[in-house]
Amino acid sequence: MAETIQPFVKFVSRKINKIRWQPSQNQMLQCSDTFVTGSWDDKENKISLWYLGPQTQNSVEYDEGGGLEPTLKCEITHNGDVTGLEYIGSDEIVASSSTGTVTLYKYHTASQTLGITNKWEKLHHHGNHLCPCTCLAVRDKTIVTSGEDGRLVILNAEQKSPQRVIEKADSSTINNVIFLKHTEIITVNSSGQLKTFDLRSNSDAPSQTLSVSGELTSLHCVDRHPGQPHIVATGSRDGVLGIWDLRQEGSPVSLLEAHSGPMWEVKFHKTNSDHLFTCSEDGAVWHWDSSLVGSSHMVQTQLTGTGAGSGGANFSVNPSFQFGGSETVNKWLCTDNSKMEINSLIDDNILPVNSIDIESQTLLCGTDSESIITINLPSLR
Repeated sequence: MAETIQPFVKFVSRKINKIRWQPSQNQMLQCSDTFVTGSWDDKENKISLWYLGPQTQNSVEYDEGGGLEPTLKCEITHNGDVTGLEYIGSDEIVASSSTGTVTLYKYHTASQTLGITNKWEKLHHHGNHLCPCTCLAVRDKTIVTSGEDGRLVILNAEQKSPQRVIEKADSSTINNVIFLKHTEIITVNSSGQLKTFDLRSNSDAPSQTLSVSGELTSLHCVDRHPGQPHIVATGSRDGVLGIWDLRQEGSPVSLLEAHSGPMWEVKFHKTNSDHLFTCSEDGAVWHWDSSLVGSSHMVQTQLTGTGAGSGGANFSVNPSFQFGGSETVNKWLCTDNSKMEINSLIDDNILPVNSIDIESQTLLCGTDSESIITINLPSLR
């Protein structure tokens, strides 16, 4: 990227653990102008709703300082640390807590307030002792939560009791869960495993289990390719980005050793899938651009921008991975002719960046420096 990126920093006086854009009504015409944050490590944590200003695919309205400054719309107290946060539709927000509870909030437009519409308590526990709910995923009205107890709990937003509980989904802590398809989810755990579950199946066993070969390293986050759900990206405790093809049993297609600390979130761009973003305990936010992959016959990694580390990123591929037939290989799965461009989007940031979300050309970052960082990206090729 030739253009200079100037992040805008909004101090909010609390550590932000999760940040999510409100789903846009029409991605092609009007992008979202509202997002939600959840705090942690405070005596009184908050779910906060923010307004960022109108955006379209081709224009961004800036404030006088040259960035986009969020304006607080409303907030509500949340019991415990916010460990998971997702929208259900455009006006409902579900949050998971370190207390083992999941709460559904609704934004009331007339009064511009947030109110609680449903709450599921004591979902996660070791015996008689409550433990944190570590993550959640949403598809339509279905909510899936998991925690340190390795349980999977399936909820319906409109019902008081869980629809189903998979008691022994995992013997390790489940750190993240996402929907792959309407009735299929994927989890990552502290033992370095990636598991898929079919919610239609009567069996509690995973339908597929994959893992990084060698030393067990905790996987912290996972995201699916927006157009090809069999392509999955993961981030690990040692800062490695893994790219997986769920059609292939065994190890990841490729591993990129990047961040110097644990990777907390990984996000594919929803409409420009050649672009992926990661954030880390090391305070860095990286933009991974695969649009040039396939333009060279050499396996190489190009590192640009500042603050991305003096050693660069190490790229390795699974030597046993093979493609069948003459199908077009997705750029994220290329192994023989890769050229990855990596840009560091934040300089001189020391404290962890816990959460990111991308909408059109605007990236949101939630940090332990008690700030929200807004990054306006140049046009994505």
